[in-house]
Amino acid sequence: MSARRALAAYRLIFSALIIVASFQTLLAAQSDHAVVLLAVTEIAGALILCWRRTQWLGAALLLVVFACAQLMSAVHGEWPTRFTLYAASALLIVTMDRALAAA
Repeated sequence: MSARRALAAYRLIFSALIIVASFQTLLAAQSDHAVVLLAVTEIAGALILCWRRTQWLGAALLLVVFACAQLMSAVHGEWPTRFTLYAASALLIVTMDRALAAA
């Protein structure tokens, strides 16, 4: 498998998992408007990340969502590391794509 194909597969799997997690969040927190807004924005960001031409916008949306989710968790006394991992994955996707395009 080429590096481009591996990255494309990782991008699609990552986006799909983010979308599934966001739908789970929507179902669990229908009355919390801030959480609903974050989940909907996260779904949009994950979908936008799927297309190479708009991937930087998708990554930026996801990074904002992950930062907000981390702050909301911190306010509730939680420190989940998953948001850092998600952010690192989004950055990996866009930076690796740029590196592969330049090669």
